[in-house]
Amino acid sequence: MYFDKDLCLFNLNVDTQKQLFEEMSKTLLKNKYVKETYLRGITQREAQYPTGIWFEDTGFAIPHTDSKHVIQSQICFASLKKPILFYDMTDMNKTVSVELVFMLAMAQPHEQVETLQNLMKLFQDKKSVKELKECSTIESFNEILNRMNIK
Repeated sequence: MYFDKDLCLFNLNVDTQKQLFEEMSKTLLKNKYVKETYLRGITQREAQYPTGIWFEDTGFAIPHTDSKHVIQSQICFASLKKPILFYDMTDMNKTVSVELVFMLAMAQPHEQVETLQNLMKLFQDKKSVKELKECSTIESFNEILNRMNIK
């Protein structure tokens, strides 16, 4: 997978999805993984194709957009200080209270499928999800990913 240690935002304190997207996109842009158009692309795509998903007792979001907005493939992770509502990816009439966000920036469209499969495996592991919620250091984040065999 594509996790850069500079792209982890632990206990991020935001009140809205807009603020969340701005913070995460700014982090990706600052590290030169995405183009200036990325924030607009991710916001527009989320409005049409929501990415909230509920697994077990945790809300996740996997916002992403077209590869034309991406320079180099990468994933930005954020654990949220307080949950934010996202629309459910399977039913736009429902919302999901999201605590963990994996913002994808994939330079090649085919990369997205494998990345999503690996994330779904992670979401199903209760111990790892609990640890991700409590995680506050790059080292512990990497330990969780390594144990799950996610690179």
